[in-house]
Amino acid sequence: MKIIALFVLALLLSGLSDAAEAPLNAKQSFLKFTGHAFMHDFNGEAKEFSGSSQIDSSKPEIVLNAKIAIQAANMTTFENARDQNMFQWLHVDAIPGISFELTHVISMDGKAATATKDHPSKFLVSGDFTLNKITKPLQTRVSGWREGKWLVVTGVTQIDTAEHGLPIIKQYFMTVDKEVDIAFRLVFDLPPELQISAAP
Repeated sequence: MKIIALFVLALLLSGLSDAAEAPLNAKQSFLKFTGHAFMHDFNGEAKEFSGSSQIDSSKPEIVLNAKIAIQAANMTTFENARDQNMFQWLHVDAIPGISFELTHVISMDGKAATATKDHPSKFLVSGDFTLNKITKPLQTRVSGWREGKWLVVTGVTQIDTAEHGLPIIKQYFMTVDKEVDIAFRLVFDLPPELQISAAP
């Protein structure tokens, strides 16, 4: 039994050795959102977020898993009164964090090894999105490519806030849609041995 356990442990460790850590470069990344209300939309963005990814050392254009953490109290819609209402709605004092954990990636289109910004590779990604302490599965399509010292992932998705236990906001004649659109660009710093020469 001990021999079997050691063998399984060795297999797990050998798998981990093929993964390289790639921290999120928040300065080069963005997380933006659009809310929809009666007669108008409003835009916002996350001002503070962090994360990291594990990438396949033999295929550095492939993300094996990733975690993104967002500080809800540092999101903004560029209007103070609306921000305060958003913070109250999100209960940021009691629940300061929003997170996404990537668990599965499927290659859909394009050549990942030679993908560029103009000709990105396409992936279907799945993971767990946590908002208001409620975790729900999230699946979306993304584009990805290596760019010099970075691995870049971009995409859009939509979050149903009601599924996470948040009430629909109604003020006077205005009702805010429960669905929020998310647009993102996530840039991960590649270790030196996995970087590529920047295009001229």
